[in-house]
Amino acid sequence: MLPLSGVKILDATHVIAGPFASYQLCLMGAEAVRVERLGGNDFIRRHAGSDDLIAAGLGGSFSAQNAGKKCILLDLKDPRGRDVFLKLAAESDVVIENYRPGVMDRLKVGYEDICAVKPDIIYCSLSGYGDVGPLKDSPAYDHIVQGMSGLMSMTGTPESGPQRAGLPITDYIAGLTAALAVTGALHQLKVSGEGQHLQVPMLSSVLAFMGTFAIDQQTTGRERGLQGNIPFSGSPFAGRFDAADGYLVVTANTSAQAVRMVTALGLDDLIPLAEQTSHLSEDERTTITSALQAAFRRRTATAWEDILGSVSVPAGKVRNLGDILAHPQTQASGCLDDLPLPGRDVPLKLPGLGFTSDAWKRAPLKQPDTAGESTQDVMRALGYSAEQIAALLLAGVIAAPDTLERVD
Repeated sequence: MLPLSGVKILDATHVIAGPFASYQLCLMGAEAVRVERLGGNDFIRRHAGSDDLIAAGLGGSFSAQNAGKKCILLDLKDPRGRDVFLKLAAESDVVIENYRPGVMDRLKVGYEDICAVKPDIIYCSLSGYGDVGPLKDSPAYDHIVQGMSGLMSMTGTPESGPQRAGLPITDYIAGLTAALAVTGALHQLKVSGEGQHLQVPMLSSVLAFMGTFAIDQQTTGRERGLQGNIPFSGSPFAGRFDAADGYLVVTANTSAQAVRMVTALGLDDLIPLAEQTSHLSEDERTTITSALQAAFRRRTATAWEDILGSVSVPAGKVRNLGDILAHPQTQASGCLDDLPLPGRDVPLKLPGLGFTSDAWKRAPLKQPDTAGESTQDVMRALGYSAEQIAALLLAGVIAAPDTLERVD
């Protein structure tokens, strides 16, 4: 049995952070009903992926974190739409939303409103900065939080200036933080019988990863700064180097690793410096970097992987995403799920959970819903009659795929 089997999630999220949070819970067995605003046009349905997937509203950014969820279209500004939401909440264990603070309250589906129909609800709110403080009403996307959090100030080089990470990392960090928070709350619910309101600010989620730098800054006044590919350890025997066919990253942080590395490279004259990786002068560091760079250019990156791996020095070729998805290590790790998508004879390989368990096996993924695909099924499950569903469709309170054109 999957660890979260039987847990029901009402997913009122959009874009990336919130959907990723609920998706991680779904991969562990939770069931989710995703409520999309009628006319809201969540842009990730038409972002990334092939043209046919985008046209179908199943773009890569949507399909990567919404497979298996039931998707309904609902007008929460209409009292009848709100009633549907409250009925869904009454049958759920968790509500997850990622609108700006106050939006759900104004729609009368905030935490207190849900508690009125489900007193032990776990209500998880993701936002840029949380519901307190001077920034609580400020809009925030990943790029903004990367800049605000200090992450960009330590990403890049003095020549490039601050740069964002190559993926919307703060969205995913916040999503993982929310999934962790909900999992903890579910355990507390089981123990105490009490629900709770969780606040997951993107800014706080990212700062939680920066404890080392926070202590260093407060005790020394130093900022991490733009150090490019200089490693976390600061060792001159670590970093990114040019190989004969691309790039190589090496991390010889300790003296023992550094000695083994220079020996494997035939740079015996560097052994005295490798034995004292700290307390090196700038001239000595420059000498080390130049010698390593010249040596690494003589072979391919994969050859150096094998050579350095054989002497227990961490090293790896800088690969693109296609390379690592096809790598035997990735294939063997169990982190890839088969994702069926329309128009494909074979499923795509989708990275899912970052862990495996010997106690349970992951369930096969189902094709993501198109917008409103499960609206009528969910309404019937709530007890609405065919006549009631037809009336709500006609009034534009709910929508299904065959009514979208008329409703819009």
